[in-house]
Amino acid sequence: MLALGGLLVVLVYGAYLLFYQPIAEQSRLLTQKIQAQRQIYNYLQQVGNEAAVLRQQATVDVPIEGADKQSPMAVVDFSSQQLDIKPAIKHLSPEGEDKVSVWLEHLSFDKLMSWLAILETRHRLQVLQIDIEKPNDAEGMVNAKVLLGV
Repeated sequence: MLALGGLLVVLVYGAYLLFYQPIAEQSRLLTQKIQAQRQIYNYLQQVGNEAAVLRQQATVDVPIEGADKQSPMAVVDFSSQQLDIKPAIKHLSPEGEDKVSVWLEHLSFDKLMSWLAILETRHRLQVLQIDIEKPNDAEGMVNAKVLLGV
């Protein structure tokens, strides 16, 4: 009777280890992933709302005098110096007369978005193409390749 009871306990514990525990662990991991995705979604909604506000302000903002006469390369160089973004610029090259390609490394995502909004609203430089990646070693920092043009 005692052996049968011990065997029953071992079988129940084995079933727990083989079936219930892995399922519970996967469920916990999936719940964590869902929460992380929700946080990212909420953050992106917030950034989207801020971008919409900046676009609305673009109709109110007056472009800097002479900005139309400056090349996109000069505008990017000047504005990056003003906003202390220049150290993050690793490569800056013209792409014809009205476009410029900028490669940035280890720049704050918020600073990048603010700079791009200023380029669009005050200097009328639009983002034609952008590729952003998050380095593994820095929280809140990004590497980006941006094509700007008139």
